[in-house]
Amino acid sequence: MSIEIDSIVNTFVELSRIDGISCKERQVADHLIKIWGDFGVRLIEDSVGVKFGGDTGNLYGFIPGTGTKKDAEPILFCAHMDTVSPGLDKKVILHDDGRITSDGTTVLGADDRAALTCIYEAYKKILEEGLDHPPIELLFTVAEESYGLGSDAFDYSIIKSEKAFVPDASGDFGVYSSQEPTLVNFEIEISGRSAHAGFEPENGINALAIAAQAVSKIKQGWTNDHTTLNFGTIKGGTVSNAVPSSVTLTGEVRSSVHEEALSTVEHIKNVFETEAAHIGGSISMDSAPKIYTYRIDPESQSLKLYEKALAAFSLKPVPKNPSEAATTICLSERV
Repeated sequence: MSIEIDSIVNTFVELSRIDGISCKERQVADHLIKIWGDFGVRLIEDSVGVKFGGDTGNLYGFIPGTGTKKDAEPILFCAHMDTVSPGLDKKVILHDDGRITSDGTTVLGADDRAALTCIYEAYKKILEEGLDHPPIELLFTVAEESYGLGSDAFDYSIIKSEKAFVPDASGDFGVYSSQEPTLVNFEIEISGRSAHAGFEPENGINALAIAAQAVSKIKQGWTNDHTTLNFGTIKGGTVSNAVPSSVTLTGEVRSSVHEEALSTVEHIKNVFETEAAHIGGSISMDSAPKIYTYRIDPESQSLKLYEKALAAFSLKPVPKNPSEAATTICLSERV
């Protein structure tokens, strides 16, 4: 099957020009419904968007198999429709040297419009060359950049495939995500007692001081070779001459060992509780896993299919190091 660069570029540019930040993917969905409909493929939209304030649901489509592969096992291809911000009023520039960029005021949105392009163009080529193919399932999700809200709410009981391919983000051709971490967001509210800092500071309980003491006793960044911890925001206090009575911190923990992600969050809570108790304050902490860890078995059938496809380009699959940021494709199998 030959590759037509011009067609791929045109489709990518067309998709990239459409605004569609998380929870605002309406225009993207309408465009996908139309262009896949031109192939005779109906994309059905669910209603999950209303659960988290979005204007769009996930799109699902099923394409029957053809020819000698009519009764083969189905395969799912998945990509997300949203981009990160700033992603409104995008201007896409096709440079003379072949590079495609935004004008610098917004993201381009290659994550994940590149995947939407590849899936569409691959099926287009199959049709043009009359190639036999197994049943194909399509899943285009919303709010992926918001910790996978759309995919988390999708009704997977309708999925027939045991194998899935999810092209996403950047990386060298052939790299795949062999594992990804559990990600836990947390928010800590520290309560102290306000007092005038110039006349009666001894009557106050400084919530900011509690936060500072606790944070200083917690290792951040890579806590070991498979876990990271980060405090991302802190806010509190009202004026410079008052002992701050409340402070709120937010952060996240990521670990390729699920249980360790949970234990790290518990450790954070214990440290903050101890430091608050020392001076009479208190804390409350909310935390929730947003993404759950997975690993791809080196002997998985999805990986075998990926290896076979890469062989056509004289390439081999390369597992992504968990500490690297690049991800080209995620392979998935039901367990």
